[in-house]
Amino acid sequence: MKTVILAEKPSQAKEYASAMEIHSIKKGYIEIKDKLFPEGAIVTYGFGHLVELCLPGDYGEEYNKWSLANLPIFPEMKYRVAKDKIEQFSIVKGHLQKATQIIIATDCDREGELIAWLIINQAGIKRNEKKIDRLWINSLEKEAIRKGFKSLKSANETYDKFLEAQTRQKSDWLVGMNLSPLYTLTLQEKGVQGVFPIGRVQTPTLMMVYKRQQAIENFISKKYFEVELRGNQNNNQWTAKLKEKQQFDSKESCKKFLENEKLKEGKQNVLVANIQKEMKETKSPRLFSLSALQVVMSKKEKVSPKKVLESVQKLYEKKLLTYPRTDSVYITENELEYLLSLKESYQKLFSINQHLDHVDKKTRFVNSKKVQEHHAIIPTKKIPSQTDLKALTDLERNIYELVTRTTLAMFAETYQYEETTVDLVSNNVAFVAKGKVEKLLGWKSILNDVIEKETEESTLPSLELDTFIEMDLQVRSKDTKPPKAFTEGTLIQAMKTAGKELENEEAQSILKDVEGIGTEATRADVIEKLKSQDYINVVKNQLEVTKKGKQIGKVLESDKLFSSAEMTAVWEKDLKSISEDALTQDVFLKRIKHLVKSYIKQVPQNLANISKGTEWQEMQKAQSVGVCPNCGKDIVDRGKMYGCVGYKDKPSCSFTLMKKIMGKTLQQKDVSLLLSDGSTRTIKGFVSKKGNKFDAQLKWDKDKITFVFPNKK
Repeated sequence: MKTVILAEKPSQAKEYASAMEIHSIKKGYIEIKDKLFPEGAIVTYGFGHLVELCLPGDYGEEYNKWSLANLPIFPEMKYRVAKDKIEQFSIVKGHLQKATQIIIATDCDREGELIAWLIINQAGIKRNEKKIDRLWINSLEKEAIRKGFKSLKSANETYDKFLEAQTRQKSDWLVGMNLSPLYTLTLQEKGVQGVFPIGRVQTPTLMMVYKRQQAIENFISKKYFEVELRGNQNNNQWTAKLKEKQQFDSKESCKKFLENEKLKEGKQNVLVANIQKEMKETKSPRLFSLSALQVVMSKKEKVSPKKVLESVQKLYEKKLLTYPRTDSVYITENELEYLLSLKESYQKLFSINQHLDHVDKKTRFVNSKKVQEHHAIIPTKKIPSQTDLKALTDLERNIYELVTRTTLAMFAETYQYEETTVDLVSNNVAFVAKGKVEKLLGWKSILNDVIEKETEESTLPSLELDTFIEMDLQVRSKDTKPPKAFTEGTLIQAMKTAGKELENEEAQSILKDVEGIGTEATRADVIEKLKSQDYINVVKNQLEVTKKGKQIGKVLESDKLFSSAEMTAVWEKDLKSISEDALTQDVFLKRIKHLVKSYIKQVPQNLANISKGTEWQEMQKAQSVGVCPNCGKDIVDRGKMYGCVGYKDKPSCSFTLMKKIMGKTLQQKDVSLLLSDGSTRTIKGFVSKKGNKFDAQLKWDKDKITFVFPNKK
């Protein structure tokens, strides 16, 4: 039997081979000898997606250029091998065709299923003509790899995940390749330049940021007033508020309340009517899913979800953390068993001296029924040395420590505190004050500064029941605050909980069931795509919609599907039905095509109605990214470049700036700075001809762009 193991990428293939007795690296594959494979085996690999969907131009030369006349584009969808990956695909194909057993060993998720089956299909291998098995593991440790190869699944058990992923891929193609040119060309006919990509997940995500920014920009702060008692006993300042939690919209209404209750501002004697003390406790945080970890690290380290995912992936490949792209916060009894056996070793790593004796199985953390594809992110059995930890990047080390401490926290005692509630009465008007005293830090002593600090409550003085104390009654003026702008972390959280604000209860239920829009593996990429498309920027860790984002936002405000997560809810319900054999791919794609056709009819009419309003003039005005240095007219987004609007004039102005320079797509704010100030900020991520990344400023110098490197004049 010739066994071929198909990995997703070279690094993964090397980990599999390293777990075997003998291995020998060849070009494009690795030969292995091991008692697991008595007749020998080879590990070959892709570079991620070796096979991709064909582009419109592959179906006919007429589709190389966008045209409304060509819409809709509904080809018999085919696949191709990316040009730069043909050599590796040929190697993989040759081995697969000779194999009598194929073991799919790509990442254990829907995307991994898609990558593997597209390669197998493109190699001309039918699903049932060979023995095809599936490796399904949560760790790249040698023991986990070998155990996984001893207990392979039939590939048929996970094939439905491929069908779901492929259906999602094809439907996204149909939406993107039809609606992106539809909106772009229709807007251009109305005088709005630029390219406006539309996507099933990215567009509702953009609209979440757009609507939040609109709410902030349109917010009008209002004053309100509260009545408070302020005490100062033994230099201990504390506050009590009206028990009924009244707020007053004007100082006059507040004063009227005081008059009616025969209260006056200033010093007065207040009765201590009741003192109630209650012991309370808080359980340790749940274990980490990917999105939960991205949210915490975004707030703590101010790093993008994409960077967090990349770092967790590296920690997985270094065998320090378990599989990263998980939406679960639970583990099974198997993981609990090894965590308990290594608990003290983890503690020594970070000098945790607390006794972690609460080792009983807790359903808050351990629940096999709630672990589907993968369990929560936890440390593996591999215990790194201090040298290993120092070799990690700062971000990797911080993530590893946070995950390990959070995992250990589930074995600690609960955080316990005594909450005191004091009822006060001033002239028959009830006030209340609350404070707490920590009694047992428990798990908090493990997580110390890595958790979000709670709002501190007042420390109340020692008081006696039924006594009078002197306090100061004050009317406090306060201002209502606008909603907070999204950060990348809070947007990830909002994507996961999308649907709470939907009026449609069924859509709410669906999105709750599928955990929002996007997946654990794709949400970070969606945000990166919105940034690269110049729809959003990150300014001081907050997300800001660009001029271009505002333009498409205005157009889609009244759209019932793309302006909310409702469409995604319907799609996710149907996609889930495909993986459950309750719906076919063909039926789903027919529905998508029907949706596309309806948009092709509706969008021109909707934009015609919008263009009659004054806000259309604002949109056209907003599209300029700067002033042309040649003729003084506006520079606008013209697809692959930024160019002068004077190119249509006679004589025409041919000034243009390419959007992509040395592998880096310029954002509008960089182009604006270049045109207004003559240079940009330092831009990260340029790529040299040799493939090396570098950072530099762009400078406008005598009709050409030059690089200015940091610390160099």
